[in-house]
Amino acid sequence: MTARRYGAWPACAVTGLAVFLCGLDHLVLLTALTAIRSDLGGDADAAAAGWFVNAYLVPVAVLPPLVSRFAVRVGQRRLFIAALLVFTTGSAAAACSATVGWLTTARGLQGIGASALAPLSLTLVAAAVPPYRRPVLLGVWGALGGLAVAVGPLVGGAVVQWGGWPYVFWINVPLGCLLAAAARVFLREPPSTPAAARARGFGPGAGPSRGLSAVHVCGFLMHASVFGTVFWLAQFPQAVQGHGPWDAGLRILPWTAMPLVVAPLAGLLMGRAGARPVLVAGVMLTAVSSVWFALLLDPRTPYAVQLPGLLMGGTGMALFFTAAPEALLANAPGGCASAASGVNSSVREIGALAGVAASTALFTRVGSTAGPATFTHGLAAVLWAGAVTAGLARGVAEDLEEDA
Repeated sequence: MTARRYGAWPACAVTGLAVFLCGLDHLVLLTALTAIRSDLGGDADAAAAGWFVNAYLVPVAVLPPLVSRFAVRVGQRRLFIAALLVFTTGSAAAACSATVGWLTTARGLQGIGASALAPLSLTLVAAAVPPYRRPVLLGVWGALGGLAVAVGPLVGGAVVQWGGWPYVFWINVPLGCLLAAAARVFLREPPSTPAAARARGFGPGAGPSRGLSAVHVCGFLMHASVFGTVFWLAQFPQAVQGHGPWDAGLRILPWTAMPLVVAPLAGLLMGRAGARPVLVAGVMLTAVSSVWFALLLDPRTPYAVQLPGLLMGGTGMALFFTAAPEALLANAPGGCASAASGVNSSVREIGALAGVAASTALFTRVGSTAGPATFTHGLAAVLWAGAVTAGLARGVAEDLEEDA
């Protein structure tokens, strides 16, 4: 059986849920960091917690350009299924971790699997979707990724509070196995284009694509801004205001739930206005959200004051991450979607890695986790840096005007 028999919707669901799996792992872990640091002992300090995230991001950042080349030999569908199984194995190993070193290593194995899931999911769904339906279906595809953002902190809070942090990783195992089985039924192999890597912008002597370069740089900056700030902002309700994991997940739900609501609407908007306006709006709202929190957040800030910043940040993230795949496909040279997706995935994850590393360095220099006041002081510095980075992304997005 092939995806062609079943149509585009099942392929969109399988690939979108794979992105959901990776996104869920990001956000669930952030909610569990406080419990992990407590359970694994004093060596799980702020720097070690950063490496729980970065050990996953390093392979996700480095390996995607190699994925498209390897996929030419073994097949994109086959590599996608293998990547799901590797990710699932890493999740089980992380759940069994008893030391910081073991958890960090298991997170790296998860990252190796995830390094193929994001770029291949985009090309596999693009192969199953007619071009005229692409914006709407990419909106649905983005909504599935947004669902992970919506439920991640809430699920993480519930799991940590009532089960323990290892179950944060155990929940990936059944989902990963089911998706690997579904991929064999609903996905088809895209047409092979081994020479695509030599097309414009990807081979020796090839001319650069200005629009594609803008997509890459904008993705780097946006991921650096979002992941650098979210890494610390998600810990604020627990570390500063004393809420439990479940309550913390509920409090940031307005931010995390926005992609689920906004992504399908963004897909419809892209069908009429194109990707560029949606991208620009997304980065602007992200920057404004960071400024809002940087100006108003302190240990006693009421939740009602935090709410507008959460809504703006979630909406901005939803707009950007829904429009970015369409902008990438629209600006990629003909026949180079797979190579462009691999490079873009790598660039974005390098941005996330750089954002977490830079925000951790800035936070530990300006503040600390020793108390509410010092935590908030460090968080404010991180938020200002995130706002500047998102502002730079907006300027880069303007280069899409002639291309997208």
